[in-house]
Parts: sequence; structure tokens; C-alpha cells
Amino acid sequence: MVENPSSDRIGGKAPAKLIDHVEVEVEVMLGEARLTVAALNRLATGDVLPIDRTIAEAADIRVNGRIIARGEIVTVDDKFAVRVTEIGD
Repeated sequence: MVENPSSDRIGGKAPAKLIDHVEVEVEVMLGEARLTVAALNRLATGDVLPIDRTIAEAADIRVNGRIIARGEIVTVDDKFAVRVTEIGD
């Protein structure tokens, strides 16, 4: 019997246990704003910077700069958190 060399691999990649300890950067993007350097220099404490999304739109969850999921912003013990609502494409 010939073993399938990729049978212990996920999607033909390294087994998950080999990379479980690898750290990745996770970002939750609420939205973006575009402004000039002059407008940026005028910002002061208490100013409001409008972004390009409404409160009802999902936030992007990015890993190493790539969107992998979307979610809604919630609070947990007086801290912000994100509840995942979509995963993948």
C-alpha cells in the first residue's frame, strides 16, 4: 500500500500542528478616511474623524493585511471586541 504524502496535510500545506505556535497580526478595520496633511495637522483632542462606513456595516478582520473575515463590534467587560459574522470569501 502506497501512502498518500499529502494525507496528513491541510490543503496540501504543512500539518496544522506544525504551525499552531506561529503568531500572526490580526487587525479589525472599522473603516477608512482620506484627508490632506494639512487637515491631519489640524486634528486636536476631541475632534471627530468620519470614516467611510455606517454603524450597521461589518468591520473587516485582517490577518497579515489580508481580509479573512468580517464581524460586528461588541463590548465585553467594558472592552471592545469583534463577533465574527462571516469567514472566508
